[in-house]
Amino acid sequence: MKAIRFIAGLAAAAVAVMSFGVQSEGAGKEVTADIKSAKAAVLVESSTGKALCGLNENSRMPIASITKIMTLLIAAEKIDKGELSFTDTAVCSEHANSMDGSVIWLEKGEEMSVGDLAKSIVIASANDACVMLAEHIAGSEKSFVSLMNKRAAELGMTGTHFVNCVGFDNKEHYSTARDIAVMAAELRKHSIYDEFLMTRLDSVRTGTPRETQLLNTNKLITSYSGITGLKTGTTDAAGCCFCATAKRGNMELTAVVLGCSSDSDRFAAAKSLLDLGFNGYERVTPHPDVSELLEIPVEGGIKTGADTRFSGVPEMILPKGSGAKIKYHYSRTSSVAAPVTKGQILGFVTMEIDGDVIGNAKIIAAEDVPRLDFGRCLGYILKEMFTF
Repeated sequence: MKAIRFIAGLAAAAVAVMSFGVQSEGAGKEVTADIKSAKAAVLVESSTGKALCGLNENSRMPIASITKIMTLLIAAEKIDKGELSFTDTAVCSEHANSMDGSVIWLEKGEEMSVGDLAKSIVIASANDACVMLAEHIAGSEKSFVSLMNKRAAELGMTGTHFVNCVGFDNKEHYSTARDIAVMAAELRKHSIYDEFLMTRLDSVRTGTPRETQLLNTNKLITSYSGITGLKTGTTDAAGCCFCATAKRGNMELTAVVLGCSSDSDRFAAAKSLLDLGFNGYERVTPHPDVSELLEIPVEGGIKTGADTRFSGVPEMILPKGSGAKIKYHYSRTSSVAAPVTKGQILGFVTMEIDGDVIGNAKIIAAEDVPRLDFGRCLGYILKEMFTF
């Protein structure tokens, strides 16, 4: 039997066979996620990167068309840099035309805008459009794949290696549920695909004899509150995979499920993970006591003390109701020698719940306090002498 690991350190975990549970503080009931159909899964709060639960989340596995998240990310970053535009025109190569599976039947030599190619990839996961876009950006799919692997390394996706830009099965083409969550969160920083991600049905070559319908394979866009995307994938080796993103209030979640045996299983598993996150957790901003911002004595400075402020107070994802239980412990230096530089660390705030440390912040100098040298001392004396 595969071991199932619950990652959230503060929640009370109730682990059953191939499922997760977290007790929501104050909720009075247990919130669980059922992912028994998945071979690997993870739930991550996107902005903080905090993993809330996982199953084999670092296991390298085939990921099918979820690969296209990286393809779309590279394109989005090129657009942000002004190196690519939705209005650019690409030309279909023989290689792009040779793609099978989900396609929009691009013909060799056919021209299509980058915007329509992106729409075809996001909505319908079109393999030929994906290769055509990759070739337009990098000159060849091989060169584009090099960009994909380079970007994965930059994002710290150590369990990922790409061989193609679409997700065709290959023993050297793999990723992990955790790495997928990382690249999905990065893609969600770009709004350029938002309309496509939430479009159920559209078309390309609209109004022509070769008009092709695009049907979104993400069934949660019409049924799950707060859904924002993102990508399905299916191959023989990968099974049915899904990376779902959703946002409610100030919390955005990424749920990844890999290796499900059916289409319905992957959506049910992803929904269950998202429900666990939204029902069991909340995003909390700790509030250290400002009355603890004491002036720190300064030895040999032009002032006898330095004002302080808090820095680096972390956003936290906690079980619901836990924010009120945070206890703060303050430690400071008793004095400091001049010169003091604004931002200099003068102490720390430690945050705990039930004796467990959940985060730290700094107490820093709010101002510069220069050293009182002979020149400054003489200046003050002269000022006092000639001030009436």
